[in-house]
Amino acid sequence: MNYKKVFFLPLACITIFSSSCSNKKESNETTNQLNSGAVVIDIEKALKEGTSQYLSQFSSEIEYVRLETVDEGFVATAYPRAYVLEDYIYTVAFRQILQFDRKTGKFIKELSHYGYDPEAYQYTLPSMHPTTSNEIYVRTGNRIKTLNSNGEIKTIASAPSEVENAFEVEDGYFAGYIKNMSCTVTELIVIFNKKGDVIKSFPNHQQCEPNRTNSFSLRLSEGLFFTSKNDVFFKEAFNDTVFQVTKEKLLPTVIFNMGEHSPPYEKKEIMEDDDYFNMYSVSNIDLNDNYVFFSLNYQGKTYSAYHDIKENKTHLAYERYEQISSFQDDLNEFIPFSPQYINDQNELVYNVEAEKIYNWFQDNPDKIESLPKSLQKLKDIDREDNPVVMIVKLK
Repeated sequence: MNYKKVFFLPLACITIFSSSCSNKKESNETTNQLNSGAVVIDIEKALKEGTSQYLSQFSSEIEYVRLETVDEGFVATAYPRAYVLEDYIYTVAFRQILQFDRKTGKFIKELSHYGYDPEAYQYTLPSMHPTTSNEIYVRTGNRIKTLNSNGEIKTIASAPSEVENAFEVEDGYFAGYIKNMSCTVTELIVIFNKKGDVIKSFPNHQQCEPNRTNSFSLRLSEGLFFTSKNDVFFKEAFNDTVFQVTKEKLLPTVIFNMGEHSPPYEKKEIMEDDDYFNMYSVSNIDLNDNYVFFSLNYQGKTYSAYHDIKENKTHLAYERYEQISSFQDDLNEFIPFSPQYINDQNELVYNVEAEKIYNWFQDNPDKIESLPKSLQKLKDIDREDNPVVMIVKLK
């Protein structure tokens, strides 16, 4: 019997990627969206024209915040994400949320804890941006909770049972994504209130062939929400469009044109790992008024990329022999940069493992003296230390 391969990660680790692809049956709909005012990114063209890209193209300043390494504040290694706010840096990982000082990187405290008591959570959500009021999302069952800077936890809503991910789009109203693993789901997103009552739904127009084997699949989330300023956006795997989500509408905002390299929605439940090798997917999508940043995954490689909205041009960091290509730091000639998140201060964030920085100093002893004094201080870093957060000021 041909068993489908099983993908497994706990709910807390849904941050790794969100593959983005178009359903070829919806080509007419996509053509209409091209005239909707949405930003269109031609992936095929970007990959063909890709060259080594540099930080100076979109930034003139980089700040490095070394997170203090202490026993009670050691950042978990299970796919942590760093969120940089005005006063604090939060690291969100599997069953762990830590708070650090924004300026000094000094460890402050752990926010809440995993458990079943009223002051605990069951799931951290590393991929979920902080709320528009700078609180951190967590969940316990279908209860959506938030943590504030004081570590206080509160339940803000009960999600309908079928909702996988949810984000508050207006005061007291939430958008919830419904995953279609059975290929029978007719709703894509529902709008619900704090009590979990559905007040509106947006239909799922796509169809797929169900998995009829005896195997099962526990996969990464197929639908993720993120924010820019006070706007909420949504991206579903096997769909080429990023939507702005309001209480009343889904508005096409970004369209990734992937052509024949788009994994087809109709086969999403029956595809094997090898089927994805020659198909495109995107991850780490974030945007502001000037840029759309994303990572392109293709044939076992990951390319950092961004689209300049005003120039209507996509820039892709292309290193032929590198498994992961990043933007080269031509400002300080230091660690390459892989964008992960844009905050409301127009800053692009990347948390770098201490081991990468340790290795750089070991491999480049002749370049240390030319570094700014602030970076030379990092030469005593240990490979087991907490990450260093790179904060790039966008032009």
